[in-house]
Amino acid sequence: MPKVFLMSELLHLLQHPGTDPKSFKSTISSTEKEDEDTWVELSSSFFYPTGGGQPADHGLLECEGNSFLIKNVKKGKTLLHNIGPIDVGLVRGGSAVSASIDIDRRNLLSKMHTAQHLISAGADELFGGNTIGNQIGIEKTRIDIGFEDRSKFDKESLEQLVNDGIEQQLPVTMSQENLSNLTSNPLVRVNLELLPKNVTELRVITIKGRDICPCAGTHVQNTKEIGEIQINKVKSKGAGKLRVEYSLL
Repeated sequence: MPKVFLMSELLHLLQHPGTDPKSFKSTISSTEKEDEDTWVELSSSFFYPTGGGQPADHGLLECEGNSFLIKNVKKGKTLLHNIGPIDVGLVRGGSAVSASIDIDRRNLLSKMHTAQHLISAGADELFGGNTIGNQIGIEKTRIDIGFEDRSKFDKESLEQLVNDGIEQQLPVTMSQENLSNLTSNPLVRVNLELLPKNVTELRVITIKGRDICPCAGTHVQNTKEIGEIQINKVKSKGAGKLRVEYSLL
């Protein structure tokens, strides 16, 4: 029976930009089996877990001369790292480990996530569109947007506005903000009323002059790092809703 811990601290939240993550040392706190896979909790971890529409980091765990691929990370009462069908005897509690995050994957997801903020902000600015869901991916990302009048939507206008923001090399910053400071800011485009009532302090990602958004995801430091986006597909998701799919060029 695995020991029950309080929620592991999400150390990636303290870092910005989220690109080029460094390797780190830690200790195994506990292990557990789920189906055939072994999941490892570390005493401290900078891995991003699946959530908020962003997939988990992948990486490598080195322990007592053995190397294990981390192929998923999830959060619950603890932050658990999936190392596949490995004998738990090879990753004993208390063992020192060295961990590294897949840099290419993290950097690409950070670019995709920052681009999502720009697209969501652009859809609101141009058409009054409200982002109601997203799924960030490696090759493509989709955003579901709701409109009062979706006939106003124009793919070319949105794509141009976003790429203009990228070319302007806008700083992307992280801060901790009190909820009361955000409620009347026009650059905050999310519905803050949907947040749990006990949440008063928020991690906020700001794209200068374009968007302010409470977000736990990883991001670039400047929009120029994104490169350029291309909207590949737009399709209906029911009355007043469109799914916008884009990729990075």
